[in-house]
Amino acid sequence: MRETIQIENINSEDFKNQIINGVVEQMKNLSQNFTAKAEPDTLLTREETAKLLSISLVSLWSLTKQKTFPVYHIGKSVRYKKSEVLNALEQMNKCNH
Repeated sequence: MRETIQIENINSEDFKNQIINGVVEQMKNLSQNFTAKAEPDTLLTREETAKLLSISLVSLWSLTKQKTFPVYHIGKSVRYKKSEVLNALEQMNKCNH
């Protein structure tokens, strides 16, 4: 579906300002939507973390021992914060490139 926009009696400076204002407004909307959809930091089990990283539990244990990312103990359970795991993965990728 195409819309036809007809512009009359507008100088180039006003036209430029209208475009800039439209882009700024769209960026604000995008920013608000992104912030609203950000999920709270979730705790992952060892199995969920290994699955997220597509690695074995042995590899996850090795990375944990190397202090690649923080680990949280809740009683006898081990948990990882999803955001910290993803940040650590991002940092690992930056170091390798």
